[in-house]
Amino acid sequence: MARRQRWKQPQVFGVWNEVLARDRWNREAYMNMLSYLTPEEGGSRLQVLEFVDALVARVPANAPCVATELTAQVFQYHAILGRGGYEALVARTHWSQGMAAQALDRVAHTWGQPGFLRHAKARADLNLLAYALMAGDRRAEARAVFEAIGGVVTEWPWHMGGDPLTEFEQAQRRATVGL
Repeated sequence: MARRQRWKQPQVFGVWNEVLARDRWNREAYMNMLSYLTPEEGGSRLQVLEFVDALVARVPANAPCVATELTAQVFQYHAILGRGGYEALVARTHWSQGMAAQALDRVAHTWGQPGFLRHAKARADLNLLAYALMAGDRRAEARAVFEAIGGVVTEWPWHMGGDPLTEFEQAQRRATVGL
C-alpha cells in the first residue's frame, strides 16, 4: 500500500524492515520493493542495482524471493524494448552481457530441476526464466524449463508480446525446433 500511495523512501524503508523482521524471504515484499525502486516509480536504476546486489549476496538459491534478480533484468529488458529504434532491435544482446548474463547463468540449470523451487509461485518463476532464456536466444536451456513448467502459463512476462498463451506456445515451439 505504501508503494501505491507513493510514500517517501524513509517511510517505505521502515515498512520494509518490519516485513523482513516477520518474513525474511517474502516474495511479494521483494517484488513490491523492486518495483518501488524502479525509475518508472520514482527510484533509479542505481537503486535497483544496489537492491539486487544486496539480495544476491544473501538469498538462498531456492527462496521464494529468488526471482527478484531476474525480474529486475526483465524490467530492464522491457525498458530497452520500450525505447524503440535501434536499441529495441538489438535488445537481445542485453541477455549476453554483464549482470543479465550472470543472472541467467546463476539459475538456468537449477530452477528447472524437479523439486528445486518449492514455493507457491515456482511456476511463475519458471515462466520468467523461460521467457528470459528465449529472449536471450538460449533455446536449449529453455527446453528443459518449458518441460518443468508443464504447460502452466503465467500472464507476466508473456503478455509483453501480445496474448500470453500465444506468446508462450510460440516460444515453446521455437525452443523445441531441431529436436
